[in-house]
Amino acid sequence: MSASANKIAVVVLMLGLPAAIARADSPPKLDVAPSCEAAARGAISAGRDKDACLVDEQAAENVLGENWSKYNAADKTQCIGNVKTGGPASYVELLSCLEIMRDAKAIREGEPLPTPGQPSGVMRRRR
Repeated sequence: MSASANKIAVVVLMLGLPAAIARADSPPKLDVAPSCEAAARGAISAGRDKDACLVDEQAAENVLGENWSKYNAADKTQCIGNVKTGGPASYVELLSCLEIMRDAKAIREGEPLPTPGQPSGVMRRRR
């Protein structure tokens, strides 16, 4: 095992995540029903019921599935850990986390921010 793989394994173990999750070629399977039930109970606007939430979750899961290999592995590990602790899981939350991590990296490196919905790894360099 390479040094970088060992470091990832240590981080995964420290976070309490199975190594398979961090290295998976597809997003984790999340039970979003509890998240949508909670969101529907707290919805202020009409039309934000459980079904609308589930549609949003399915859309986020689709975006994640299409772009999963383009997201940074360390970001995926961290965001999966965040999403699986502290409350009901959510694909929308996972996608948001990955986009925030991607955008923070772009800002640190002085790159232009990607357009909304653009996956990590496809940002254009400044000319």
